[in-house]
Amino acid sequence: MSINLPNKSSSRSGRFKKKLVSPAELLNEAPQVLKLMSPLVDTFNQGLVSAPEFCALYIIHVLSLRYPGTWAGAKRSEPIVKDHQLKKPLDEYLHFFEPNIQKRLSQFKTIGDIFNHFSLQSTPLTVNRALLNWSNGTYKLELMFRIPLPGEVLNQQKLGHRCVTIILDVEKSSQYILGERDSLGFTMHDLIHADHFYHENKCFEGQLGFYGLLDFSLERGDFDVLMMNKRFVHEFEYLISDMNAYPIHLMKCLKSALIHYHESGVDFFKSWVDSLDLKTHEKMAFLKLNTQDYESHLDEELLYFLNRFKVSAI
Repeated sequence: MSINLPNKSSSRSGRFKKKLVSPAELLNEAPQVLKLMSPLVDTFNQGLVSAPEFCALYIIHVLSLRYPGTWAGAKRSEPIVKDHQLKKPLDEYLHFFEPNIQKRLSQFKTIGDIFNHFSLQSTPLTVNRALLNWSNGTYKLELMFRIPLPGEVLNQQKLGHRCVTIILDVEKSSQYILGERDSLGFTMHDLIHADHFYHENKCFEGQLGFYGLLDFSLERGDFDVLMMNKRFVHEFEYLISDMNAYPIHLMKCLKSALIHYHESGVDFFKSWVDSLDLKTHEKMAFLKLNTQDYESHLDEELLYFLNRFKVSAI
């Protein structure tokens, strides 16, 4: 990318509850989590635990600290993903859990079985599904122990990848990450976004094209004039790194930001559209975005256009 995006990470907003525990609880919890996870960091670095297994164990350990005796939640009637590869034997970790939890898990063999067969407390289904699909390679996720910059996330997403961040630093995890989420909530939020990114193929393919288009426009400097506007930068960072959604919705949000934050508004947007070498019917679909004249069949026109900017997922 030809532009250095600001160092501030995205707001990582979303409907998932941001703060699962109080500040006082975080201070008490952080050193306990580190004590539990430190041996696993060594086994992960040695290649004895896979990235999705490490993440699964992190979630289980934190939940067991927060909700002793109840964290496993209700048992599911059907498994979520049948071909998962979270194969780490469960009996290696049963001694960490309360007797009633051990009894409930006694019929299961692997760490993955927990995520496949239980509705874990304070854990959306999308978290379980993302972890299980990460383990079998369906979701191309990268485990990170730091928060990537928005430009890094854009570069990942245009290639069909996303990151999952786990914060193990005691000082950082003793407070809300970016002032908004506790560390477990932050990790879960990444997994939720991963599921939104990959779960439906048309949505996934369209997002590849959308992020490819944004990368193309950044390379050309199309939005340089707006990068001095902090409010635009904040919204744009959110768009490129923290808003996995149906690609037409993403296009609408982009149009809204370009018009709202540029002094020329609609003229600036039209000028950008003209620079994209669109066919007449594609241009009309662009211009009708966010208007009462936009009809659902125009989605296909824009999805076809976005396909030109799709980089082959790796």
